[in-house]
Amino acid sequence: MRDYDNGYMKGIDVIAAFILAVGGLCWGAVGLFAFNPVETVFGVMSPISRLIYLLFGVAALYEILFYRIIQRRWECKPWPETAETSAV
Repeated sequence: MRDYDNGYMKGIDVIAAFILAVGGLCWGAVGLFAFNPVETVFGVMSPISRLIYLLFGVAALYEILFYRIIQRRWECKPWPETAETSAV
């Protein structure tokens, strides 16, 4: 897949990363405090809660499947930088 509009795709990258961060914080609250903010606000397995969980999953899949493409788009260096990668 070739990006014809990097600005548009970078926007999608940022939105996916933001949704993934919010989802991680929500699941962290579930694990640490047995408190589910999504269910507290929108109800237990309401259609809106299910949509939010679906967005968390789609954002995670996007970040996993397009990890390398996102790195190239943002011109990221390999991490962690080791002696082998820094010599290149």
